[in-house]
Amino acid sequence: MLIPLNTNALSNTTHLAESFASAKPFPHVVIENFLDNEFATVIHDEVRETVANINASNDITQKRKVACTDWNLFGENTFKLISFFNSAAFISYLEEITGISGLLPDPWLEGGGIHQTWRGGFLKMHTDFNWNEKLRADRRINILLYLNKDWLPEYGGELVLKKVDEDTQKSFPPLFNRLIIFNTNDTTLHGQPHPLKFPETYPRASIALYYYTSGLKVRERMRRRATTTRYLPLEKGDIDLSQGSIRSRLGYLLRRFTRM
Repeated sequence: MLIPLNTNALSNTTHLAESFASAKPFPHVVIENFLDNEFATVIHDEVRETVANINASNDITQKRKVACTDWNLFGENTFKLISFFNSAAFISYLEEITGISGLLPDPWLEGGGIHQTWRGGFLKMHTDFNWNEKLRADRRINILLYLNKDWLPEYGGELVLKKVDEDTQKSFPPLFNRLIIFNTNDTTLHGQPHPLKFPETYPRASIALYYYTSGLKVRERMRRRATTTRYLPLEKGDIDLSQGSIRSRLGYLLRRFTRM
């Protein structure tokens, strides 16, 4: 499958692998201008025309966030791009960068696909579910391709990375055509925890995909085979429990203070 990539951004996997392994607060790498700019613009437009039919919000840990994992709803070029992200060619590239062999894609796009968050929305800091029931495999790697043109600092929406029980954190603006690859386990907190100030008619948009390994012993996993996300406040009072349903509040508390 021929996807127009920016070959300059992809040419030195050795350098990318070194950057990934040494990054703080946990392994990650940022690749600018991942796609050919013209093709990235086509994807930008298709994603914003896609009907995001999954409401991911509970008004406590996520707000004004919607998603789409239905391949039938993707635009033609978005379909091709997500197919490429699930291909052996891209997975081999990921394995070189991350040093993790035997990576598996998820064709069901559980938790991934197209993500859009509207003005006032947020995604609080969290560690991801670590077990995919359909694949019977452990989640290891996240990738995020951002599709936000003409981003301004006052819009907010930066991706924040922080390790559990450590103070160091990094944040990355969700810039157009920026790809971020990072480790995911029970210690790798990430999110966009502050309410967005994007224009009312222009949501923060990205494509998210996750990769797994099967049958390999996974370190830094405290929650066993967890199929739910665990949220932790970035700072005191960050998560408002006066909002949302009773069920959502109880679920948040249960996962925060246990290893479920």
